[in-house]
Amino acid sequence: MSPVAEISTTRAHLLARAGEVVCALPLDAVRRVVKALPVHPLPGSAGELAGLAEFAGEPLPVLDLARLVGAAPGANPAYPVTIIAWAGPDDARELVGLNADAALEVVPLDADAVVMVEGGVTAGETRLGERVVRVLDLVALGAGAGAGGRG
Repeated sequence: MSPVAEISTTRAHLLARAGEVVCALPLDAVRRVVKALPVHPLPGSAGELAGLAEFAGEPLPVLDLARLVGAAPGANPAYPVTIIAWAGPDDARELVGLNADAALEVVPLDADAVVMVEGGVTAGETRLGERVVRVLDLVALGAGAGAGGRG
């Protein structure tokens, strides 16, 4: 009789503060965390789109993470960051920047502990200690982030 291997539903996530909300981004989608990039606003763009920045010599759409998740503004951030991440499905993924107030830590999250929610880029919520964390769905984000699918 061979032992049955347990399938782990735990994945590493990067926690980031966006206004009054803590968000969890799947670590395998995060390419880099950098000091907040200078952003050039685009007239007439959606409110979530902060504008374009340059990353690795290429234009990068940068989204305001707090607006994206509907978070109330927090205190003035001391060390704002841009999280460079892959968004969209594997066959059409693209790099996007997510402006956040801070990158906090990397934590394991158990998928079974995430309460699923509908709509937007929030896949669900879970508790870590005393705080509620919004788990983001970066595959869903890719459908509307658009700046030319680099893979």
